[in-house]
Amino acid sequence: MGQVRRAISLVFALGLLVAGFGFLVYLLVYLLVFAPGWRGWMIVGSGFSGAIGALWLYEDFINATPNDER
Repeated sequence: MGQVRRAISLVFALGLLVAGFGFLVYLLVYLLVFAPGWRGWMIVGSGFSGAIGALWLYEDFINATPNDER
C-alpha cells in the first residue's frame, strides 16, 4: 500500500469511526433525555457508519499483514 493511499485510508476510516460513534452517543444522550419521540433509523445509521469505520481501520492498519506490500 502506498503512503498516500495509506494516509487517505486512515483519514477516511477515522472520520467514519469518530463521526458515526460520536453522533451515536449524541443521539442516545439527546434522544433519551430531551426528545419526546425518536426515530430508530438515526441510531441504526450512525452505528452502522461507526462500525464500518472501525472495520476499515482494523482491516487496513491493525490486522495488516506484510504481504499487503506489493
